[in-house]
Amino acid sequence: MEKQFLVEVKILGGIWHNNIVKLLCCIRGKTTKLLVYEYMDRQCVHKWLHGKKRGLTTQVLQWERRLKIAIGASQGLCYMHHSCNPPIIHRDIKSSNILVDSNFNAKIADFGLAKMMASEGDPETASAIVGTFGYIAPEYGSTGKVDVKSDIYSFGVVLLELTTGREAVTGNEDMNLAQWAHKHQTEGNSAADALDEEIKDPRYLEAMIAVFKLGLACTLNSPSSRPFMKDISQILQRYSENTHMSLESQ
Repeated sequence: MEKQFLVEVKILGGIWHNNIVKLLCCIRGKTTKLLVYEYMDRQCVHKWLHGKKRGLTTQVLQWERRLKIAIGASQGLCYMHHSCNPPIIHRDIKSSNILVDSNFNAKIADFGLAKMMASEGDPETASAIVGTFGYIAPEYGSTGKVDVKSDIYSFGVVLLELTTGREAVTGNEDMNLAQWAHKHQTEGNSAADALDEEIKDPRYLEAMIAVFKLGLACTLNSPSSRPFMKDISQILQRYSENTHMSLESQ
């Protein structure tokens, strides 16, 4: 915990972006370590996507807000990967580490496992595999090598969550969400059939399918085949513009 505390203070103390949670102060005593963040009153995306089945909420997160969340989170990651020197790898991107404020603006949180790369383009070798099962890139799990493409994989899983409404891992299935989505595609099934039935709307169907397929591209087994976050962010923004959504009014 000491190491994670210091990592989070170091990284969040040196960066500032609208889509990254703001660290207001830290308090360190002999027996206590506290990090004080801005208050995010709508809590995490995981609760909004999966809380209904657990009785945590009665509301369904509609597509306009899901796309707004995807765009915001991608912009935060884009800043970390492309504007920070050296680039910052989060290493634990998941729907529960993306928080939303009262207007459903998304902010990346929990930097305890984050890592600054020694130099751009060179993968780091981790001494231990960290992250959350279902979101960990296959090459990271097998070789311990981690770079920005590892975050891309994890973000791709979040995109699949946003479009399908499924959790990254469920106890009664023998495959995680990324494996399920790729199997669904390779078996020749329609992408529309994979989408969350609770929010499927003919007005947004094209955008939902496109974001689902972007999630598939982000979770390809080969890291070099995955897009970079700056491209992902631009693509997501284009989907919102093409469907004429007024996201800021949501």
